[in-house]
Amino acid sequence: MRCSRCGAEEVLPFKCAYCGDYFCSKHRLPETHECKALYLARNIVEIERRESRPSGSSSRHATMLAVKTEMIFSRLTAMERGSEVLHLAAGSCIVAGVAFSMIYSLAAWMGASLIAIVVASVVASFLAHELAHKIEAMRQGHWARFRLNLFGSIISLLSILLPIKFLAPGAVVIFGQVTQRGVARVAAAGPIVNLVVAAILLPFIYISYALLGLLDATFSNALLLIGHLNILMGLINLIPLGPLDGLKIITTSFRAWASYMSVAIILYIVYHFRLPILV
Repeated sequence: MRCSRCGAEEVLPFKCAYCGDYFCSKHRLPETHECKALYLARNIVEIERRESRPSGSSSRHATMLAVKTEMIFSRLTAMERGSEVLHLAAGSCIVAGVAFSMIYSLAAWMGASLIAIVVASVVASFLAHELAHKIEAMRQGHWARFRLNLFGSIISLLSILLPIKFLAPGAVVIFGQVTQRGVARVAAAGPIVNLVVAAILLPFIYISYALLGLLDATFSNALLLIGHLNILMGLINLIPLGPLDGLKIITTSFRAWASYMSVAIILYIVYHFRLPILV
């Protein structure tokens, strides 16, 4: 039988426990043949179910043991266990806490209901940002899931008490053979969503100010704050440093990064200096 990865003839091929294809001894491990079902290695229930099946291959058990060992390490460093919904829910709670810490001082004139709307809008913007990464990765044919990151979650929680805010409790993890250009497109999807939201809010801010500004500026201020926070989310993520989206974009195309950053800066100037400050 031929190896599904390199085509080499193999008398006793190895069957992958995840994708089900057959491989030679060189490509028997999921990592070496770029297994499309590698994400199953992150699911302890699936691993135990597959291990319970009868198998006559000792190498298969060795592979499963190695995967289990890697999983234990992953749990301690990146909180890999749990469904994507739970990860998104926990990340949303962290973002809500950070958002509330940014605007709680405005409670006197905004009121509880509008503060709740602003916090919910920031959480929605966070979810839209992360899901944009996921959708673009899936559009390219890759498996993608949002996962909390232990370090990012701790820093985000600490920023609730600090003047400098940090909104990165996790990230979308992609599995598959991704090109550098593909990574850049996935990275750009998140900030683009935030900038689009901020741009869409602009006419509504002006309209609400024209209709309600003379009577009650609270609603207009809420829209202004939501748009401003979306710009900050997009602008900060476009910084070409560390794990931020900007570094992935600029390493592939400086022109694309410059265009996104220019739009973000223009929107920031419009929001910060050109829009009326409603009080």
